[in-house]
Amino acid sequence: MAEPSELSDLQSDIHMQGFGEQATKSLSGQIISALRGLFVQQSGIIPSVGTTGPTLVIVLSAMCFLASLALGAALIVNRTTDTWTSDLTGVLTVQIKPQPGVAVEDQIEAALTVLNSTVGVQSATALSRKDTAGLLEPWLGEGNITQDLPLPRLIDVVLEPEVQLDTAALAARLNSVAPGIVLDTHRQWLEQLLSTAQAAKWLAFAILALVAGTTIAIAIFATRSGLSANHGVVEVLHLIGAHDRFIATEIQTHFLWLGLRGGIFGFGAAALTFLALSTLQNTQSDLLLPIPSLAPWQYLWLACVPVSLLLTVTTTAHVTVLRTLGKMV
Repeated sequence: MAEPSELSDLQSDIHMQGFGEQATKSLSGQIISALRGLFVQQSGIIPSVGTTGPTLVIVLSAMCFLASLALGAALIVNRTTDTWTSDLTGVLTVQIKPQPGVAVEDQIEAALTVLNSTVGVQSATALSRKDTAGLLEPWLGEGNITQDLPLPRLIDVVLEPEVQLDTAALAARLNSVAPGIVLDTHRQWLEQLLSTAQAAKWLAFAILALVAGTTIAIAIFATRSGLSANHGVVEVLHLIGAHDRFIATEIQTHFLWLGLRGGIFGFGAAALTFLALSTLQNTQSDLLLPIPSLAPWQYLWLACVPVSLLLTVTTTAHVTVLRTLGKMV
């Protein structure tokens, strides 16, 4: 038979267990209620159903997500272009092709002599055959570059900043001392890079404009549908002396909360997407091309999207209500 003290402890444990279960249920109920409150507005002159309820929140979240992706892509392209442009404008590449009857090492030595005596050249470093093969392995595959494969030798040239170099004269001097030398200024690649980046940015801005126009159209449609569905409520408000601006302010507040929820969800999904890309870039370091990712400070620019969405939705709803009520009276 159990002692009285043991029975007391058992009763206390049962009581605490029941209290813990009640607290857990209460906490879960509060979480569910809070999540439901993000989608459904609890008060207002327009019921939170139909086109002005959860459906509109989902649509606005999708619009904010697409706009955030477009703006993030434009920011990534702009940052990447600046990085690549600064890297390409400060360097040159001297390519020495094998010539019959001429030793490659002699050509490299003659080219280095010219480069080191040229004003505006900060440094010139010749790459070994192994280094050149390493540059080609991502394209040709590891172990596929044999010794009998004629590879050009490369010289990496770093230019001094703020010094104008006559590349045409330098190329002529190099060819005079070592035939078969090609001076690559990367100008062609740079022009193609800038052209492609410009096209990508214009495409991103076009997507932003399209999303903005679609959001305005959705807000107009939802506002008119809400007014039509609650025509009786609007008439009662007019009978008790409510002005159009009061009704417009109430509806604007309703759309303010809808836009705020949609903006939070859309921005959160876009931010998680870019964070996932950044994590993938850090883990997959052996990829041939880098995975695009946002810099930490660029997330501040990304936060402008939900703010713009909020302003667009509320302003459109306010103007639409005033115009619609003016026609209804």
